[in-house]
Amino acid sequence: MLLTMNGLVLRETQAGDKGRFIDILTEEYGVMEVFVRGAKKITGKSIGTTQLFSYSSFCIEQRGERYYYQSARPIRIFYQLRENLVNLSLASYFAELIRTSVPKSRHDRSVLRLILNTLYYLSEGKRSPEMLKPLFELRFASDIGFMPDVLMCRRCMDHLPESIVFSVDEGCFWCSDCYNAINEEQNLYTYNLYPMKLSGLEMIRHITLVDQERLFNFKAGSETLRTVSEFSEAFVKCHMAVKPKSLEFYHSLEHK
Repeated sequence: MLLTMNGLVLRETQAGDKGRFIDILTEEYGVMEVFVRGAKKITGKSIGTTQLFSYSSFCIEQRGERYYYQSARPIRIFYQLRENLVNLSLASYFAELIRTSVPKSRHDRSVLRLILNTLYYLSEGKRSPEMLKPLFELRFASDIGFMPDVLMCRRCMDHLPESIVFSVDEGCFWCSDCYNAINEEQNLYTYNLYPMKLSGLEMIRHITLVDQERLFNFKAGSETLRTVSEFSEAFVKCHMAVKPKSLEFYHSLEHK
């Protein structure tokens, strides 16, 4: 049976001298593993369609539970990502999160749209890696069912506190006054906590709640970006139970 779909290549894996496997994120079938026969012999326009971070219209043959590449027409090839190692490592981290978290046969356009928009802003230099990392982490987690509670203080229900303490484990926040009171009374919330100002909470709310058309349209100071990025990374690791090697490489490049 022949299938046609648009998809983004998330990973390439060599399969001896005969070909390679590619993981494709699609709207209709989630993440698919597709075998490309004689991949080294593919020439012309088709060669770019099976490379990492290529977005193409694929024709795939299904045989039982296996998929085989037949042909593809390129839609967008993110070549610019290869020109910057920091950007490439960050994009690889996003791809690893998707591969390890999106189930097969998931019919959902939101994740594909999110990664395509993120790669566009990253490859074109229209948004910084420091902004795109927490944005992708939190929006991706929210889109697949791990949205934190960002509406109000869990205890007093204040929705605009001047400062808060966000709990990664609980997935919620307390205003600073309520947190101090709870901690005095029960001494329960003493780890995996991220104090932040209202600006950090507002950034998290924007990322998790706005529609995709406005998702990338916000500004934040360096301190807010750093705080939210630390929180979002810890949140993803905790609730999605992942330890991406690509993230370690990205951090090693950050400090060079």
